[in-house]
Amino acid sequence: METQLKLLEAYHGDCILIKTFDCSGNDFIILIDGGTASTFDYSLKNELKQISKIDLLILTHIDSDHIAGLIRFFKNSLFAKIKVGSFWINGANLAKTPSGEKISYNQGKSIEQLLIDNKVARSSIFSLVTNEFSPSLPEGIEIEILSPTTSILNSLYAQWPIISKELNASDVKVKASTGTASQISKGALVDLAKEEFKPSKNIENDLFNSSSIAFILRTPDKSILMLGDARSEVLVNSLNDKGYTKDNKLLVDFVKVSHHGSINNTSCELLDIINCDKFGISTNGGNASHKHPDRETIARIVHHPERDYEVERLIFFNYPVDDIQKKCGQLINSSDLSIGNWSYFDSITEVPL
Repeated sequence: METQLKLLEAYHGDCILIKTFDCSGNDFIILIDGGTASTFDYSLKNELKQISKIDLLILTHIDSDHIAGLIRFFKNSLFAKIKVGSFWINGANLAKTPSGEKISYNQGKSIEQLLIDNKVARSSIFSLVTNEFSPSLPEGIEIEILSPTTSILNSLYAQWPIISKELNASDVKVKASTGTASQISKGALVDLAKEEFKPSKNIENDLFNSSSIAFILRTPDKSILMLGDARSEVLVNSLNDKGYTKDNKLLVDFVKVSHHGSINNTSCELLDIINCDKFGISTNGGNASHKHPDRETIARIVHHPERDYEVERLIFFNYPVDDIQKKCGQLINSSDLSIGNWSYFDSITEVPL
């Protein structure tokens, strides 16, 4: 047996299916996010038809490109046919509901209401998933949560009546952008990696992404860093608190890059404390509102200061790079690949761990 990870084609979003196993050889299936509304029909449904259970379903945060596919799944008859062991869904109404009681709600069509409609047991829903949460999992499977912090989640819940409107807009399709300026003019990768990391928003003004669940998954054969759309500052602080530094790096087999390779979510400071040479970016290039990935993020992955150039670094895209570049602009050229001992692979949904 071996762990398998699929970065499903989820348009500009995330939808990740992990099939692994515990020390007794029992399989353990994790579904992380559902992508956009169309993701369920286009890719997720076919995967779900091949399984009868999901041991752990994680909604990293409530952005529509992560939640909308799950809303579509929860509404579909297929949901009743698949046994879900546990749900990790951070929602204010769920958090306020004592274990064993009915789930209350005040948001109309929301992920919370759909759990009620499907008669999901409250005991299977975990809604205070922070870096202080220690989940109980089968022997051989460990999840160490890095994001969000309790204070960030409290800030999210304080604004929940306003923020939860996103849940009602999750089925709205955003027209994809076609064509944009090349990113090559931003400069050489080796120079861009030296640029100061300056997120466009602070944590309090970016609560969706700041509240994203991010974690280290350890299985009997692999270690995987799943970063959702988490903020680099939060991740660095959590890793430092756990003793990971430049001199004691976190060793993992694969990193799912945060926020589709956005310029705002991957710093050299974060990469410097991670020992890994396989990175995955989930996006088709973005939509009319947001274009990802950014050339500066590619630069940091390839040329951050602590990089070991003797080992080839690999970046995996789950869409064709030509298609991605039609939306986000030219990202990579042949000159980039001649420096830094790295390669990229595109149209990869099942990542070679």
